[in-house]
Amino acid sequence: MARQRASDTESIIDAAARVFERKGYSDTTIDDIAAEAKVSKPTIYQYAKGKQWLLETIVDRVIYSLRDQINEIVESDLTSGEKLEHYVYACVRSATRLRTYFAVLFSDQTALTPLAQRRFRDFARESDAAVRAILKDCVVDGTVRDDVDLGVAVRLLNGMLTSVHRWYRAKAPNALDPDQIAEEALKMLGGLILPPRRRRVASRTGSNRT
Repeated sequence: MARQRASDTESIIDAAARVFERKGYSDTTIDDIAAEAKVSKPTIYQYAKGKQWLLETIVDRVIYSLRDQINEIVESDLTSGEKLEHYVYACVRSATRLRTYFAVLFSDQTALTPLAQRRFRDFARESDAAVRAILKDCVVDGTVRDDVDLGVAVRLLNGMLTSVHRWYRAKAPNALDPDQIAEEALKMLGGLILPPRRRRVASRTGSNRT
C-alpha cells in the first residue's frame, strides 16, 4: 500500500523517525525527510523547527508516554505484584507502539543537546527508582524472591523490556501481539525474580531455597 502524503506535525515526526532509523540522524537531511513524507522541503518547516527539533520531539514522545504510565501505576491502589505486571505491559505496549521512536532514541542519543540528554537521564533515573520501589514492595509481600539484588534486577528487567523494539515486527509471520509478548515476559520472570510455583509450595514446608 502506498504511503499517505504527510499532512500534519505527527505525520512529519513519524516520517523523520523512519528516516533516522534507516539512515541514522547524522546522515539524514531535511530533503530525505521531505521525500519520506512526500511533501516539499518548505512544508517540513511549516510543521517542524528543524532536524534537531524532530529528533528531540521523538525522544520526548518516548519519555512522556512511559512517564505518565509509570506514574499512574505507582499511584494506583494495585497490589505490588499487580503494579509489576502492569509495568511490564506498559513497557511492552510502548516499545511496540512507538517501535521506530525507541530505535531512534537508543541509536542517536549522542546527537541530543545537553538539555535533552539531561531530560532523558532524569527520566531514566526516575523510572529506575519507581521500579526499584515496586520490586522492594514485592519482596516484602513475597511476590519477588528475597535473594535478588534489586539494582541488578531493575537493570536486567528494563534492559529486557526496552529491547523489544529491536526485534518486534507486527507483520512478521506468526508474530505475537504486544499483550502476548508481555505475558511471555512474565513467564520468563517466573523463577528469576518471581518465585516459581514449586518454590511457593516448598515454603509451606519450611524450605525457602530451591
